Amino acid sequence: MSSPKRHHFVPRAYLARFGNGDQVRVRRRGGTAPYVTNPVNVAVQTGFYTTTDADGASSTAIEEALADIDDAGIEAIREIDRTGEAPAAGSSEREMLCWYLAIQMARTPRARATPMFAASITRFAKGRTLDRALVEEYLRREHLGFVPAPSEVEGAWTFLRGVLNMNGGPMTQTDAIRATLGPIDQYVPYLRARHWRLEVCRKPCFLTSDAPLVLWKRPSPRDAHLVGFGLADADEVRFPLDPFQQLVLVPGAGASVRDVKLARAAQCNTDLASACDQVIVGHPQRPVWQDRVELRQRGPVLRFNYGPVAGDDSRGEKRTAVHLWTTRG
Repeated sequence: MSSPKRHHFVPRAYLARFGNGDQVRVRRRGGTAPYVTNPVNVAVQTGFYTTTDADGASSTAIEEALADIDDAGIEAIREIDRTGEAPAAGSSEREMLCWYLAIQMARTPRARATPMFAASITRFAKGRTLDRALVEEYLRREHLGFVPAPSEVEGAWTFLRGVLNMNGGPMTQTDAIRATLGPIDQYVPYLRARHWRLEVCRKPCFLTSDAPLVLWKRPSPRDAHLVGFGLADADEVRFPLDPFQQLVLVPGAGASVRDVKLARAAQCNTDLASACDQVIVGHPQRPVWQDRVELRQRGPVLRFNYGPVAGDDSRGEKRTAVHLWTTRG
């Protein structure tokens, strides 16, 4: 039996829940016309989970292991379909979905952006010397699309040097896979401990994307100070299940079901479109929900800053640090 070559970073069976049989409608960043295709062609990259051992032999064992988890996760979602309820605390369905969601958060191309930053800029360099000037050029021309502030250039340059010095060169794909999938067991307790709310809309309007797990936090004045947030401090962790329903994990305990108005679903679609990597996905016969949301030219991106942090070091001198975060989109 041949090993799979095309690897989904969003499960195909999950994507199919938003379409019509074997067809979904895809809308891509960049202004290209929406198109209808089989879910097998969405959120997929050749060799995305292929690893290489010390002898140079390649393996797709991770893709095969993820496929088993994908199957179990979809079955847990189907149990929600059957019961009409969010999985209860302590249930096997909630535990399975904790792992399913944790893996989904770690398995996308965006999750690879940090460990693969050095490899990306090295490819861009095409043999040129890696220095601050080249980092500025890469950020401006490829990564950000605008002129970065000096503190961002310094942050990216410092981070790049750290990766190269620590690893003796850019991370390989195998290194990046381990770096992103390795910590998933640390995400599970945060998901497990939340209140799980099943939100149901009377009309089939929820969309999904190539980054369907959306962390949301209420906007605040702190947003202007270049601070990010993560799983621990998100106000909501959203995961659409199909056009009629989504899971929303909020601080607290237990589980509940809530009917939501179209305005709530529309706002969640807007946030999902903002947070997607490249595409949003919906039903081929219901294009209005896709077409009404804004899909900007560029999505969330890894950002850098280099500057002082609170407190002095052991010698009484001001401390500086590199700050990394991913924008909301």
